[in-house]
Amino acid sequence: MNIMMRNFQIIICLLSITLSGCKNHYNEMIEWTDTIKIGTEIQIVKKNQPNFIEISWKNPLKIENEIFYEISKIEGNNDILSMSNFLIFIDGKYQGRKSIK
Repeated sequence: MNIMMRNFQIIICLLSITLSGCKNHYNEMIEWTDTIKIGTEIQIVKKNQPNFIEISWKNPLKIENEIFYEISKIEGNNDILSMSNFLIFIDGKYQGRKSIK
């Protein structure tokens, strides 16, 4: 019984370390997108993109005069609603972020 208890404690310890190392950057993504000034040129937004997100710059969605770039990956994201997030540009200038289900 002592060996089983010891193994259980080791597993719990390793699981705790693993889970504590997985930071959810979802809120940081929102903070970053909310701090981009409306009208910022797309090249500046690309240059300042944080390392914890990936944006589908090569596959935009075009709706009338708006271009939507999907935030395709957010490190550690555990959003239970599975929202899709997009950066919106008009004429190469940032207009904001849109989240949809």
